[in-house]
Amino acid sequence: MDCRVKPGNDIRIRGVVVTRWLVRLAPLVALAILVALWEAASRLGWTDPRLLPPFSDVVRVLAGLLQDARFRGDLGITLSEIAVAFAIVGPLGLAVGFFLGESLTAYRMLAPALHLLLAIPKSIFLPVFIFAFGIGFLQKVIFAFTLAFFIVVLNGIAAARSVPNGLTTAARSFGATRAQIYLRIYLPAMEPLIIEGLRMGLIFTVTGVLLAEMYGSPRGIGRVIFAWGEMFRMPELLAGVLLVVLVTIICNECLRAIEELRRSRRRGLR
Repeated sequence: MDCRVKPGNDIRIRGVVVTRWLVRLAPLVALAILVALWEAASRLGWTDPRLLPPFSDVVRVLAGLLQDARFRGDLGITLSEIAVAFAIVGPLGLAVGFFLGESLTAYRMLAPALHLLLAIPKSIFLPVFIFAFGIGFLQKVIFAFTLAFFIVVLNGIAAARSVPNGLTTAARSFGATRAQIYLRIYLPAMEPLIIEGLRMGLIFTVTGVLLAEMYGSPRGIGRVIFAWGEMFRMPELLAGVLLVVLVTIICNECLRAIEELRRSRRRGLR
């Protein structure tokens, strides 16, 4: 039996490998171009350096801020608020979404209210949250939960509806319990959409915490960034924004890495 790779197949394999590397490197190349344009725009006088300081200066300011104990304390407060809100909204939002996606009756009853609440901008209720819960840790967590909850629920509904009915019918005919159906059928089939929902929920959780801190809070990165904006301290402002972007990207990429790992394992089991 001839096991040699044919020239045509070899070219296709190389093409696939090159394409994968291009897809992986494209975001890094785009980011490098953006950073270079940012630096050049400020250094060459294309923009006012007072409004857009050079990227290298912003990085230097950020490095200095990370050495400041109070700033690290603000960062820790913000990260803890995000972690607690996300730990609550992820499981609860997905559970509600699974229930609505599986129960057509419940979905028809609650869908109008769900879409109505989704359409309302939650930021207009920030004063109500402050009156009800103060300006402490609890208010940030509850507001971020409210902002992200409905997004996660929608992804949970889409995940539950992505499971073919034939699989669950066959499992029930063989005597599978509800717990077995969820663990052995629903969970593996819904996993990609679950992780996608968690990624969206994380973004809205970060947004909710930062908005709540900017509106009214004694501590936190959002409050610090807002204060720098009021004082027109652009290097510090952009350094804070850059830090938030980096933290969000890292968390998002961690979830993406989990998704890729699970996908590769599923391919290996086939």
